[in-house]
Amino acid sequence: MSRAVVIGAGSWGAAIASALQRAGQSSIVLARRQESVDALATGRCLQLPDAKPAAPIAATIDPTCLENAALIFVAVPVMANQASFLTISDRQSSGQPGVVILCAKGISKADDGSAMLLNDLAARTLPNHPVAVFSGPSFADEVFAGLPAALVAASKDPTITNRIQDAFEGSNLRLYSNDDPVGVALAGAMKNVIAIAAGCAVGAGFGDNAKAAILTRGLAEIARFASLMGAKPDTIFGLAGVGDLALTCAGPHSRNMAFGMALGRGETPPEKLAEGSHTVAQLAALAKANGVDLPITNAVDKLVNHGQDLHSIVAGLLARRAGAE
Repeated sequence: MSRAVVIGAGSWGAAIASALQRAGQSSIVLARRQESVDALATGRCLQLPDAKPAAPIAATIDPTCLENAALIFVAVPVMANQASFLTISDRQSSGQPGVVILCAKGISKADDGSAMLLNDLAARTLPNHPVAVFSGPSFADEVFAGLPAALVAASKDPTITNRIQDAFEGSNLRLYSNDDPVGVALAGAMKNVIAIAAGCAVGAGFGDNAKAAILTRGLAEIARFASLMGAKPDTIFGLAGVGDLALTCAGPHSRNMAFGMALGRGETPPEKLAEGSHTVAQLAALAKANGVDLPITNAVDKLVNHGQDLHSIVAGLLARRAGAE
């Protein structure tokens, strides 16, 4: 069981696979389409058309590649994770189960309609598999190009994080270990929602002061909710929290920021996937179920999912009684 499998041939899956390759790891990408396999064989990613080709990347559409996988990186959108877990379960029914490493940043909807972290969904679907979370400030195109980045591998079991760290030794990714997978997962999901709000402020011309306020109070929302869910404060102020929030709110290079900027200008958001737009409803529901007030998150939910006017939402936020910081 020496092979790493990356499920997902999109931009992030291709980026992870390219880093594993730079580290000299035996790895393969499990794609949905033969076109993606053919592109990766020439060092290209269909979702990164402007990127300079990397070295050829092994890929397949045959899920039997999972049968001898020691590390399984699930690098598909949040809503596709459950299907990936079922595929893993089908193909790893015997022998030592591989480590399932969650690379998407969001909150899923369970079969009963309730919101849940991907960690919990993975544990429910794959009870015999160790699970870890892989996150941090990282644009896929830069990682694919070989530029340096620092990320976090999170698990309660240090032997698991050590194995993931070892897999990237010598690559362009510097992996830090973390024992707070809940905090890492929540920070990754919530920062996308805050980035949409920051993008709205920029797109609507509210100014840098407003953007700074959203980032700061958004971070307070992340910390408040994460603490209630059992996360550690240090996680929120590390790479997976502050680091990823800063990158995702830096400008339109971020899909969530670009999504928000389009909303702020009154335009139809770009077609490219912005995970925060899918996460916000589940996050708002999860917060409500736990009795936590998330004003910025709720505002984004009203804008994205309930058709409320941006300026009336902002007026409502400004009308809230200011409390202590």
